[in-house]
Amino acid sequence: MNLLQRMERESNCVESIFQTYIVTKSKYDINAFFEGCDDYKYYIGRITSNYGDKEINSIICECKSNVIDVEKMISKKTANNNDTVNLFFVDRDFDVNDKLPDSIYVTSSYSIENYYCTNAAIKRILTGVLRIDIKSSSDSSDLNKAYTQVIKERDMIIKDILDVNAWYSLQIKKSKTNDTVPQLGGIKYYKDIKGHSINEIKNKVKNHIVVTQKEISEEKKRLKKNPVKEIRGKYLAEAIKPILNDIIQDAGKKNSKYFSKKRKCSTNVSDLLSDLSVYADTPKELIDYIRGR
Repeated sequence: MNLLQRMERESNCVESIFQTYIVTKSKYDINAFFEGCDDYKYYIGRITSNYGDKEINSIICECKSNVIDVEKMISKKTANNNDTVNLFFVDRDFDVNDKLPDSIYVTSSYSIENYYCTNAAIKRILTGVLRIDIKSSSDSSDLNKAYTQVIKERDMIIKDILDVNAWYSLQIKKSKTNDTVPQLGGIKYYKDIKGHSINEIKNKVKNHIVVTQKEISEEKKRLKKNPVKEIRGKYLAEAIKPILNDIIQDAGKKNSKYFSKKRKCSTNVSDLLSDLSVYADTPKELIDYIRGR
């Protein structure tokens, strides 16, 4: 699918979403627009915790640009209705989002996946899944061992994929002022970049834009200031899931590497975004946005 075909498809999708909203909006107290199903998994609990039992119309828009375009269409073509709340959620990504209206919430990190990978979130995940009693000194010791191991492995992954993230970021930024549109679908997942150099990654991306080593080094320096927040969250979340599963499986063994006793806990983390949503970070800006609408 070329760029023109994709734009036409997205335009038709936006119109369809808008018409669905017009027909159904009066039936709900809240209309929430998400990029995709994974975003719904993260946001829905945080919306309901602030709005109680109000009826929510969850609308999946398929991509970021559709959420933005639907918001624009609604603001231009419909009258304000104080009885209905409209919420719009998008990931920051590697984009510049300064021109987006306040009616759209933009993640403070690269994406919602980053909220699952912070030090605080990982500690909450381990405490909850492993059923840690924080009043117990032995449990606290076990938690610290597991936590230290997960953070160590996470940071090793970050180090390994930092160059690729810098290159990816530059592809996005340069495409905004370039006629060439890199086809980045070939490096969408962590498995697509794991263990690969930038030169190897280039072979997976058609129409990639040439960037200099100096540009990569400068962008890498920017990302390194807070990599858990700045690098591509999908990569991080996918890489951390098997690490968490290894820890959880180890906890159920009689002769564990990290735990002083066999622990009862979930057998695995099949879907990080839904299974562990309650433990992910919730930025103050998100709560302020939800409550302020």
